[in-house]
Amino acid sequence: MTTITKAEYEPQRLEENQGNPLIEAIPRRLSPDRLIHAVARRPGFEPAQRDWDDFDRELLIKRLERCVIPLSVYQDIYATMYTTLIAGYQDRNPMLPATREWLYGVTQNVQINSKTTADSILITGLSGAGKSTLINSILSCFPQIIEHENYNGEPYLQKQIVYLKIEIPPDAVRKALCLSFFSALDEALGIGYYVQYANSRKSISELETAIHQICASHCVGMIIIDEFQNLNVAKAGGEEVILQFFDSITNNAKIPIIKVGTPAALRLFSAKFRSGRRAGSAGFYELGQLKSDEQDWKTLVHAAWTFQWVKNPKRLDQKLENTLYELSQGIPFCLFKLMQLANLEAISSGVESISASTLRSVYTQHFGLLRHALSALRKGNPRQYEDLLPVSVWLEGGSSSVPIGHLINLAKSEKFRGDAAKRVKNHVDDAIAEAGLSASQKRQLFKIKENLEAKLAEGKGAEFLGGEAE
Repeated sequence: MTTITKAEYEPQRLEENQGNPLIEAIPRRLSPDRLIHAVARRPGFEPAQRDWDDFDRELLIKRLERCVIPLSVYQDIYATMYTTLIAGYQDRNPMLPATREWLYGVTQNVQINSKTTADSILITGLSGAGKSTLINSILSCFPQIIEHENYNGEPYLQKQIVYLKIEIPPDAVRKALCLSFFSALDEALGIGYYVQYANSRKSISELETAIHQICASHCVGMIIIDEFQNLNVAKAGGEEVILQFFDSITNNAKIPIIKVGTPAALRLFSAKFRSGRRAGSAGFYELGQLKSDEQDWKTLVHAAWTFQWVKNPKRLDQKLENTLYELSQGIPFCLFKLMQLANLEAISSGVESISASTLRSVYTQHFGLLRHALSALRKGNPRQYEDLLPVSVWLEGGSSSVPIGHLINLAKSEKFRGDAAKRVKNHVDDAIAEAGLSASQKRQLFKIKENLEAKLAEGKGAEFLGGEAE
C-alpha cells in the first residue's frame, strides 16, 4: 500500500543538505529503539486466548505468518539505506541551476557531463532468511510519496517518490524488467505507464531511456530490486548488458539501487561482481543461517516460543531449543512454520502441549521437500541447493575452512563444469589475491585452481574461457 504524506521540511545541519527540499522532507532517522518499535510485528497474543475454542485458536495461529522479530542486521541495513537515500539526493537539489540542467538533459536524452554517481547496496541471504520481510519492514519507516506544494514561500509542485520497489518475475529478460519498473511506478502514482509501454513498439533502449526520464522527473530516491536472482542473464543479452542497465540508472539518473536476492544472484555476474565491489558500493549484507549460540537466534527462538495457544504451554528448555534449531537450522521461516504447525497439531490432537516429539512429527509430515534442503544444511553440504549456498563460497572463497571445503568438492565434481566452474575459478583467483588467508588455506585454493585448469587442459572444460555467461 502506497503511503503518501505532505512535505514538512526539517532544517539540516550539513551544508550540502541545506536548501534541498528533497532531503529536508525526509523524516528524521529513527533511533535503534524507535526502529525496533516501528518494524516489529508481534501477533496479538494473550494467555487468556488459550481457553478459546479450537476454531478461534486455529485462526489466531495464522497470525504467526505475519510475525516480524527484528534482528541486529535490521539496524545496520536501515542506517545504510537512510544514509544512501540522503546522499543520493545531495547531487539532485531541484533548487540549483545545475540540477535543472541535468534534469533537462535526462528528459531530452542528452548526455550532461557529471562527475557524480549514486551508490548501490547488495542484500543477499538464504531462502527463508527473511530478506523480503526485512526490506518491507524497513521501507515502512519511510513514506513512499511526499507531496510538495510550497518551499521557502515559493510554489514548488512535486510528487517525490522516496522509494520504488521492483519485483523481478521468474526468468525475466530486459523487457520484463523494464515493464516491472513501469508497473511499480503505476502502483505508486496511479498512472498508466505499464499499458502505455507494454503495448508500444519501442526498443529496449528506448524503454530504458523512458525509465531514466520518468524516475528522474519524479525524484525517485532509491530503487529496490527484489528477487534479483530471477534475471535470465543469457536471454537478456549477457552479463555486461545487464550490468550496464543498472549502471545507467545509478550513473545517468543518479538513483541508488538496492539489490536483494539469494546467493544465486551473485553468480549471474561472475567476474564482474568480484569481491562484490560493483554489486554493493555502499554496503554488502548477507542474511545467513543463524548459529545456535548467537544472540539473534536466542532472540528469535524465545520470541517464537512465546506464541503457544495450547492449554498447557511448556517452558522453553534446552532440549526444546535444541530440537527447534535442529529442525529449522536457524532459518527464521522454518522456525515460525514449525511453531505454527506444532500449535495446530497440539490442538487438533487434543494433547494441548508442544513437545519435542510434536515438533518432529509435524516436521516429518508437513515439511515435504524442504526437509531435503534442511538436511543438506544440517550435514554442511548444501551445494545442490544454490539458494542455500553461502555467499562466502562464491565471493570470499577461502575466508574459512568450510567454504574452502565446498570449493574443493565443487572443483572435483565431474558434473561441475561450464559457466559455474568459470565463476568459481574467478572467485578463487580473488580469494588468493585479496583474502587474509593462512598458508594452508592458500595451498588448498591453489589446488582447486589447478584442478579446474587441468580440466580445461584436458578439453573437458573448454567453455570456461570461451563460453558466453548465462
